[in-house]
Amino acid sequence: MKISEEIVLLFTKIQQIYKKREELSRVENKVEVEEIASHFSALYEKLRNSVDFKEVHLLRRFAIERNIKRRFIMEMLKPEIAVSLVEDLVRSRYLPNKAIPEYYVQGVEKIIEKYNKLFLLMNDLYHGDEITNLFDWLISVEACEIDMLLKPEDIEDSVIEAMYQVTKPRIKIKGDDLSIREKNIQLYIAIHKALVKSDDTIISYHLLNLYYPEWLNANDEMIKNIATHLLEIHRTINYHLKHPYQRRILSSISEPVVTFQILYELILNHGKDIEQLLVDPDHLQSEAKLLINQKYKKIRLRISKASVRAIIYIFITKVAFAFLVEFPYEMYVINYVNYFNLGINVVFPPLLMFLVTLTIVPPSKENTNKILENLNSLIYGHPENSILCQLKTKYKKSTSYQIFYYFMYTLLYVIVFGSIIYMLRRLDFNLLSGAIFLFFLTAVSFFSVRIRSTAKELKVVNTHEGVGSFLISFFSMPVVSAGRWMATRFRKLNLFAFIMDYIIEAPFKLFVSAFEDWIGFMKEKKEEVYHDNQ
Repeated sequence: MKISEEIVLLFTKIQQIYKKREELSRVENKVEVEEIASHFSALYEKLRNSVDFKEVHLLRRFAIERNIKRRFIMEMLKPEIAVSLVEDLVRSRYLPNKAIPEYYVQGVEKIIEKYNKLFLLMNDLYHGDEITNLFDWLISVEACEIDMLLKPEDIEDSVIEAMYQVTKPRIKIKGDDLSIREKNIQLYIAIHKALVKSDDTIISYHLLNLYYPEWLNANDEMIKNIATHLLEIHRTINYHLKHPYQRRILSSISEPVVTFQILYELILNHGKDIEQLLVDPDHLQSEAKLLINQKYKKIRLRISKASVRAIIYIFITKVAFAFLVEFPYEMYVINYVNYFNLGINVVFPPLLMFLVTLTIVPPSKENTNKILENLNSLIYGHPENSILCQLKTKYKKSTSYQIFYYFMYTLLYVIVFGSIIYMLRRLDFNLLSGAIFLFFLTAVSFFSVRIRSTAKELKVVNTHEGVGSFLISFFSMPVVSAGRWMATRFRKLNLFAFIMDYIIEAPFKLFVSAFEDWIGFMKEKKEEVYHDNQ
């Protein structure tokens, strides 16, 4: 059976990538750290990540970002810190030991030096909130660039490009207010978010390099040019990231995303031997079915881990609120401690998260068959000839209809939150404890939706929603929406993360580094002793 042209092109790129990786594996000088010290750093990172709810695949980049910000505050951000930065990542087990070539450190030094020049130029060009926003954004993009250097996502990028080329002609947009270029950018962003769960920082990094392909190897003139137009670049990228049609395109490609995810996993599992699998349709179907079932299990495991992390994060934060805010307020302000309500405030949020996890339903057999059918069509058919979706970019709605819709939506907010507040008053919650209950209820609801969305990653067969499920989704919408708003606005206001990042982490990392040097010193002395005895 003939393989489609898009897959042949993808396979050619994959072969080149694996050839490059083989050459890389033969490099002798690689970054090495002491395993004993690594245990301490890895344990600290697990504790640090438990108080800040982040996606697992983004943790390494966030660790780099924290490292850079911490060194900026300590005025120690020099290209020479690249060695300790990479060693710290290996020590914390974000990167494998004895696997990263030492010449990668030189690449990290060049990246740090490049961004340092950009930061210096920024200080002369921008002021106030402008420079603060640009600084935070560039730090995250710099961390992303370092992460991409140390752990290249070349296969991932190749699969993204293949999906982009396949789906681009299948998106038909009606309306004249969205250019072809904007449509293509929005499709690229949607594929990144859906296929590999890229966040805004990763997409910003790719869009920056799309606008300025020379940025990765920028000279002083290019850095000056970027600095001059940085505010405009930042606004343009933010415009793309917040485009109103992005969600609709994202929703329209959900089914082909699953197909490409399976293909991506097959490539990772079979490596350069993927060609033998693709030329045998029966073997491909068998391997794909096995992989799908394995991914179902992995998703259930991810849901469990994410739930545990969320429960720990919520519980720790809630207990801290209880002891630092609620208890003192009730004890010294209103002179009465309601232990029952205090207990509800501590127990209810993690309990709700646990119950939501239990209600997640695994995909059906029909879902697996549909994925296999789509995979067969992708590899041996011509999926680009069919229309994936049609989007209308203009809607003719009267002002009166829009006012009515927003009025009803606002009324739903009032009914839902009014009912919750009424119930809290009946339970004798005071103003502070009630506000804290609402805060954690919305946060847990938002976390729950994020975790439930993980369970739908491989879902391509739509199941009928019952009346009960519809009513729960309908009336919980205001709570989830409020949780999403707070998570977006206040994600940086994490007291525990701040304390660990800027008070505990710096001396701890210094201690671990010194401890590792001491171990190396003791090993040298041990060799001297044994050598003298020979």
